[in-house]
Amino acid sequence: MYKLYWAPGGANMVVHAALREIGAAVEMIQVNLEQGGQRDASYLRLNPHGRVPTLIYDNDRVIYESAAIAMFLAERHPDANLAPSPGHPDRGPYLQWMAYLTNTLQEALMHWWHADNYVDGLAEQAKIKARAERRLAGMASFLDAHLAAKGPHLCGTRFYICDYFLAMLVRWSRSMPQPLQHWPQIRALVERSVQRPAYRQMLEEEGITQDLT
Repeated sequence: MYKLYWAPGGANMVVHAALREIGAAVEMIQVNLEQGGQRDASYLRLNPHGRVPTLIYDNDRVIYESAAIAMFLAERHPDANLAPSPGHPDRGPYLQWMAYLTNTLQEALMHWWHADNYVDGLAEQAKIKARAERRLAGMASFLDAHLAAKGPHLCGTRFYICDYFLAMLVRWSRSMPQPLQHWPQIRALVERSVQRPAYRQMLEEEGITQDLT
């Protein structure tokens, strides 16, 4: 059995959906971020960065960082077909997209959501958010063009866990003036993700929605 420490709508979304795709037994342990549960000493012993998700496996082994957990689960459960095997033609693009999504797209979203982590002062933070919006619009145009030319999924015709990762990040853009689902090919990818039973189950269990209007 796995144990997943999570919070509604957090970076655990992709891991939660992957676990439902796999069908693995999992104990879901909610971390109350509003009450500072992520800073509790017992949790910090598991994840010293005080973030979700954190996964416990093989009784007492710990792994954190959502992209790492997602790739770990995909490789540990190959029958779920969440990642191409080593040697498969999609393997390189799959690794590329997982790195791009967590290092580039997610990083820009963090600038938008948490500008206070980068600069002090409301005026300077507003500039950080405005720059992030411009960067994210460029990334969305790039991804939309890629999906139009080589999709419908990030790696072509096959669905992989990187598509769930993108769907999660799209939800994080929901409060922006121009959310990422405004780009048609990105929206179509998210719609396909939401149609998958595992992703729908994740949304229901986390008590969240993925509004595509």
